This record gives sequence, C-alpha cells and structure tokens, in this order.
Amino acid sequence: MKRLNYIISGLLSLSISLSSCDEFLNVEPSDARTIQYFYTNPKEAQQALMGVYNGLLPISSYYLMLSDVRSDDVWTGMPDDNEQNYMAFNAFRKQISQISTLEAAWTDYYEIIARANVLLEKIENLAFDEKIEGFSVKESFIAEARFLRAFAYFDLVRFFGRVPAVTSSQTVDEAMKTPQSEAKDIYENIIIPDLEYAINHMGDIAYGYNGNESASGRATKPAAQALLGRVYWTMAGFPLWDNSKKAPAMELLETVIDNANAGNKYWAKDGKEWKKIWISDNDNKYHIFEIQYAMQSGYGNPMIFSSLPKVSSSLSHVTMSGNKINSSKSLRNLYRENSGEIRFLPTIRKGESYFEKLFENIMKRDTLGFSKIDDQIVDRNSFPINYPLIRLEDVMLMYADLAGPTDKGVEMVNKIRVRAGLKELSASQKTTEAFKNCVLDERRRELAGEGIRWHDIVRSGNFTEYIKAAYILEGNEGISAAGNVQEGMYVYPIPDKQLLVNDGLYTQNEAYK
Repeated sequence: MKRLNYIISGLLSLSISLSSCDEFLNVEPSDARTIQYFYTNPKEAQQALMGVYNGLLPISSYYLMLSDVRSDDVWTGMPDDNEQNYMAFNAFRKQISQISTLEAAWTDYYEIIARANVLLEKIENLAFDEKIEGFSVKESFIAEARFLRAFAYFDLVRFFGRVPAVTSSQTVDEAMKTPQSEAKDIYENIIIPDLEYAINHMGDIAYGYNGNESASGRATKPAAQALLGRVYWTMAGFPLWDNSKKAPAMELLETVIDNANAGNKYWAKDGKEWKKIWISDNDNKYHIFEIQYAMQSGYGNPMIFSSLPKVSSSLSHVTMSGNKINSSKSLRNLYRENSGEIRFLPTIRKGESYFEKLFENIMKRDTLGFSKIDDQIVDRNSFPINYPLIRLEDVMLMYADLAGPTDKGVEMVNKIRVRAGLKELSASQKTTEAFKNCVLDERRRELAGEGIRWHDIVRSGNFTEYIKAAYILEGNEGISAAGNVQEGMYVYPIPDKQLLVNDGLYTQNEAYK
C-alpha cells in the first residue's frame, strides 16, 4: 500500500498482504491478495501479526532523535538558521513542527496501530486448531496485537500528548473527522485495557499458529507486565500525578523481578558480562523485549548510523552520518564521579564524546572476544544489533523509585551499582529524597543511550531544571539553548502536515502556538 504523508496513512484499513514467512523481519507485500481476501486461515493471521511487529523497525531512530537528543544526556551544539533537524530538538527551538522526523514518527506509530486494528478485526472469524492445554494461540495472537497497539499509543501520548484515539479500521472520511483525545483517556480506555488483556492471555513463551513454540523476539507475559508497570509508573508522575497507580505499578514490577530471579533470566552477573550485552550475538538473551534487527539491508538497526559522527575505518568500513549527537558534559561528569565505574567507556567512546553502547564496531567485537562481522554489514541500514525496549534493570529501578529506601528498594539499586563497580549506597543516600535522586542517577548511568532519560526527567516534573543545569556546562551556546526551554515543551508539537489534513480538527500544543 502506498503510504500517505497524512494521518490517514495510519488510521485507514491496512491494505497489505503478507507473504509466507517464519520471521517478522521478512514480511513483504503480496502481489494480488488484498486485506479483503487475506485473513482466511491461522497461518495468514500469524503472517499479519508478524507484519505488526515489522512496524517496530524504525522506532529505535525515534528513541534516539525524540528522547535521547531531547534529554540532558546529549549536547549537539546550536543549529544555524538553515539547519532545522535533530539539533533544533536539542536546542528546544519553538518552530520545529515542520521537521520531517516528527511527521515520520507520527505516521509510523499509527502504522503499527492500523495493522493491529485490522488484525484484531479479522482474526475474530478464524478458527485455530492448536492443542495446548489451558492456552489459546488465537487469544495470544490477539494479546500480542493489543500489546503492540498499547506500546504505540504509550509512545504517542508521551511524545505528543493529545492524539487521535482509534481502535478500528477507518474510511478516509472517518479518519479525517477523528479528533484528538486527552492523554489520560487514551491511558484508561486503550493502553491499560490492552495490556491487561495481554497479561491475561500471553504465556512466558510465544507460540505459532500450529501450536509450536515460536522463535525468540515476540512479546510475552513478562513484557506485558513490565510495560503496564511502566505505564502506571509514568502516570504516577508528571503530568498526571496519579498516585493511585503506584501500588499496581509496584505489584507488576515486583512480579517481573521475582520471575526473572526465579528463572535466572535477563541478568548479567558481573561487569565483564554486562559489556557483552551490547553485542548482536547476545540478542534475545538479556532484554525482556527488544526490536528485532538483522544484518540485511533495510532490516538493520537504523539508529546506529544516525547516532554516530564520521568514524575511523578501523572501527567500521561503513561511512557514518557525521551527526553531532554527543554525550553531554553533565552525563560524562556523572560517570566520572566513581573511579570504578565500568559502564562509562562501554557507553561513551574512549577519548570521544559519542555513544558507543550500541555501535558494534570492529575493535569492540575483537576486544570482547567476538569474531569480525563488519564485512557482512553491507550498508548503513544493516547493523544487526537489537534495540532494547524493556530491560530488567529498568524494571528494578522503577520498582526502587516506588518502593523508596526500603530493604528491597535499596537491594535493587545496590545490585546494579555493585555490578557496575560502585559502592553500595551510604546511610546518607538512604533518606527519602536522597534515595530518589540516587535512583534517577542510577537510571541515567545504566540506561544511557536507550531512549529512557527524556521520559525520566519529564516524569520528575523538573525537566526544565535538569536541561538548564546540563546546558550551562556547554558554554555560551548551551546557555543560549537553555533560554529556549519552556514548561510546555514536555511534549512535541503536532506535526504541521497533520494540522493541514482537516484545518481546525487538531489543536497545536500550547508551547508551539
């Protein structure tokens, strides 16, 4: 289906057919079959589900550009008057609604939603023949589609605030009349119910249409529990401040932690093993849920190329973007506070300021004892490393934030700190306020470069203070950029093209009027 540039590309019924495949990276349009004739059996339903997963492919780029670049972890320098791109996001320029990255993100998230909506409508009439006692593969397919839809809406409301809420396929006319909904309503009416359904109908492993165990990479019950825990944790902070969500968040996050410990899953036992998390040979071993990428043009991790400056051929033969997405002095100073910190150099290139955590380069693989793959990376769009969306460490630290300086809350933080070469928390760090700051700092060190930090400082209610404190360390340009920051900029503007679809249908976010 030709993708339109307007919202209707995401909200209309998805006219896509999917050829036979085993992995969701290899979903391709069919030549003749349309959606009307496609959903005729469970195998085709599975192919369509893989198509929903396929919609995740560009998402790592948006976590880089819309979250990391917006946070106090990154400093790009100030854009000139002709350079309206990621640098304008970093500098908190007001006139950014026309930047193509925002439009692309909006469209791609709604593409996931549209694919999920069509699958949920069409699968209802299909009969599955699988024989798994106490488990329905059909219901698990529905659960996975709803999980992915919830994931897309969660990011949309965090990035844009008020967005259209659509849970069924639409005609062009219907799509162009669908107004924005309040973020809280989308949480309560779509995201939470979708994830509750997912938890109740997923297993610890995923199955194929025939009842056979599926390959790694699909969402499972722990992923749904962790994501709903994150949703509740987010709602308990700014801008909703819904304290009623704290208890259910803690319960879900604790369940994920306890199950991971019982199954000895997702955890690197020491700093040496932690460094090897960031090698594609270990994909689907350490993360609860991750975007699947392959060493194939068009199916690789797109954020790798975008995140890097031009690098030496001793690191990669691929010519990099030359972007200026550098770590901030504030982040580097945080790592340097502890001389034993083992995460600093694996996260930020030694002697440089760019992020290396997910850059699987020649020297990195060799140092860690892995064979060379650089010759197989055919172009900038074929870096194979998966992108983490949910990590156990993230879950542990969200739990600690909610639990406060209790025995288990402190245990979660210390377990991560000690592995990283830091000392356990001191008595002075275990007061309520000091502990909360320690958790936020630990999240920053552990999860840097993973699209987390921006959402963390927004949730704190003090993002303007964090940004300004970091930017003033960058000299006159940083001081100038800090002056652009406004309270309402915790969300991005609605993209210009969306405002033009039906003039007056959407209202621009206040800080960008």
